[in-house]
Amino acid sequence: MAKHRVLLLCAQALLGESLEHILSTVEDVELLGSRVLDAQLLARLFTEVPDIVLIAEEEGESESVATLIAQILEQYPDLPIARVGLMQNIIRLYTSRTLPARSADLIETIRSLPAR
Repeated sequence: MAKHRVLLLCAQALLGESLEHILSTVEDVELLGSRVLDAQLLARLFTEVPDIVLIAEEEGESESVATLIAQILEQYPDLPIARVGLMQNIIRLYTSRTLPARSADLIETIRSLPAR
């Protein structure tokens, strides 16, 4: 059975330990470890090669985390990022997809999005 390689990023030790415990019990998940959110993170992504990055944060809407997500997607466009917050019952999934650059494809992409 193939395992999903997960890299956990968390600034709060208790939250990180709780998620580590949960993920370590899942048979098809390989937890690469829990890391702090710091400047060396992007270099570590290259060596650790996760299938997904899981970012856990207390507030759920940190500007520094949003900047980090943008940096990860810029350098690793095929790497999905899941963001969970301690104060919210939601998971935000960030991905980057490359689409053909034809006007018909652009219109179809717009139409496929939910209207408000």
